[in-house]
Amino acid sequence: MAGELQSKLQSRGYKVFLDVDNIGSGAFPDQIDRAIQQCNDFLLILSPGMLDRCADEEDWVRHEIVLAEKYGKNIVGVSLPGFVMPVAESLPAELREIPEKQVFIWSHEYRQASFEKIVENLKSTTLKKKRAKRNYSWVGILVVLAAVGIWWLLPEKTEQQNDIQVDDAEIREIINRQRHDKAVNDTFNMILKTGDSLLQLVPNNPTDTKDFNLFMKGIAEYKNALAYGSKNPGIVANVAEVNKCLDSLMGVRQSKLQRELDAASMFLEVDQVDFARHRYGNAQILALPEESAKMEAVGRKFPK
Repeated sequence: MAGELQSKLQSRGYKVFLDVDNIGSGAFPDQIDRAIQQCNDFLLILSPGMLDRCADEEDWVRHEIVLAEKYGKNIVGVSLPGFVMPVAESLPAELREIPEKQVFIWSHEYRQASFEKIVENLKSTTLKKKRAKRNYSWVGILVVLAAVGIWWLLPEKTEQQNDIQVDDAEIREIINRQRHDKAVNDTFNMILKTGDSLLQLVPNNPTDTKDFNLFMKGIAEYKNALAYGSKNPGIVANVAEVNKCLDSLMGVRQSKLQRELDAASMFLEVDQVDFARHRYGNAQILALPEESAKMEAVGRKFPK
């Protein structure tokens, strides 16, 4: 997990700090403290049971989370399969804000979509962008090798943003609405990216049943995104564009369905029943309920 995220971040132009690779001579605690001070984002990878050990005041997991809080870092949680966030009251007082942090579920099946969501919520910019400003501040990642937690640290912004205190109720309502709209768009785009990730795995000319399943799952995610958008009318900007993409995908689906049915019929004509059943099975994955008559017309050709 650490290696995959390290590789993905580096490919985007981030320089990654990994303790087993980057800590040199000198006091380990001082180097970790300095690394956290110099970074802006603190990615906390939450593996099952990792927060249980934080009851120990000397625990390094607890110590580094506290440092990140102390230095005002953007803490983003990444929840691995099996992790359950404990209730705040069960945690040490210093860590009771952890359940309120942003936490994104890492899906091994949809890892690219999961990664994109994490990157979207980082405050840091990549080295590629900073080089244009001749600013070579580093991006760090710190991994604690206790099989319980991983910390990813990213650089300080060159421009500091001041907290804005808003007292006017109307302005607060506008800000809350903007936050809500952003959350809706983020969710909509996340569902789309999941669909895109699935569709990218499908070859141009699929023949394997698994490929057809992935294709239909990708279409299903597009439909899920549009269904979500319809529940939030006027908020999601690119609904019309996604509708066009879905129409195009449905056209591709229909042509693939016809191809598989034609292939099944052809194999039946030459008594290759096993091949025919395989192609008909692919058609069953692609077919919609309203296409049952078309399916039955070919299905009746199979020997009893």
